[in-house]
Amino acid sequence: MTAPAAALILALALSAAEPGATDPLEAFVANAKGWLLEGRPLPRDYRLRLLAMEPADRVAALAQLRRMGLLTGASWPVGDLLRPATPARKADE
Repeated sequence: MTAPAAALILALALSAAEPGATDPLEAFVANAKGWLLEGRPLPRDYRLRLLAMEPADRVAALAQLRRMGLLTGASWPVGDLLRPATPARKADE
């Protein structure tokens, strides 16, 4: 195994969300790191996932996404940033 491959495997292992993690911000950021390392874009429902978080966590998650380079589009309206958390809707609803 080459050194870059070993480093990638280690990074993926470290970035995986812990099974017992209950903090939505930590879980979301861990998932985002996985998307970044796998070369995937943000999922289509990322806005709904963020809107389900408390506003402070939402702002922190958006900052992390921008730092990672996953969020390059238009900025979020202030109303969406500060909106109270709403339960995430399922895709089949």
